[in-house]
Amino acid sequence: MKLTSAILITLSCLFFSCNQPIENKNEPTVASNAPVTSITPNNNQQQSGEKLPSITLDIMQKLFDKCDYVDYLFYESNFSMSMNNKQSIQQTLTHIAEQVPAIDPNCKSIGRVFYEIEGNTEIEAEIFFSDKCQYFVFMKGQERIYANNITADGVTHFNNIFQQARQMGKN
Repeated sequence: MKLTSAILITLSCLFFSCNQPIENKNEPTVASNAPVTSITPNNNQQQSGEKLPSITLDIMQKLFDKCDYVDYLFYESNFSMSMNNKQSIQQTLTHIAEQVPAIDPNCKSIGRVFYEIEGNTEIEAEIFFSDKCQYFVFMKGQERIYANNITADGVTHFNNIFQQARQMGKN
């Protein structure tokens, strides 16, 4: 019983409040001129002020323990990003905030992130990232099931990614 409580407290800390960067020598791979995919944003199903529940602690724990590949596809950019380093993957999971956003139908998804375990997509999320909207909408198939804000560290992370992509495009 004490061990279970300790694990839940630790996981809660990791999921809900851990924003400290992990030093990582294996940065995510950014591929420029990525091929256009057939995945399109799923923006038509949004309702004004729609609220979805937060992703569950069980799912976050499973991703933290077992996720071995993360793939980001950006809809209107010429790059994608993938990672298979455990520490990098765990660090990106800290970009998922506890807070649940009010879904804004005026915001447009900029891409999708796929969380994989042993070659199978465990869960995926639409990425909403603009000055006005900064959140993930998690999906199973085409069903919108959870939504979470992006943490301040996550915002910095995405801004850095897009800055690097712009610099790569200039070269």
